[in-house]
Amino acid sequence: MAVISTDAAHQEVARMMALITNEFPALIGKLNGHGRALSDPKHWDGPLAQKFRGEVWPQASKDLDKMHNSLRELQQQVQRILTAIDRAGGMH
Repeated sequence: MAVISTDAAHQEVARMMALITNEFPALIGKLNGHGRALSDPKHWDGPLAQKFRGEVWPQASKDLDKMHNSLRELQQQVQRILTAIDRAGGMH
């Protein structure tokens, strides 16, 4: 079986890594900031806002953390695969 790692693959890996390490954490930070602001009853209150504060946002926040962890794991796996292919003499 051939081992291939083209320049295009390296570029795609770099783009993926940039999204995972730079753009996604910034987006998560922004979402968390908005969620915290909306969880403050001084800014947003009422029965549905209370539901958001007590149920919706806590679960969404946990889901965002899980997604962030999954993306970090993906980043590590992609980097290991790329390194292994390059060491095996993948074409460029």
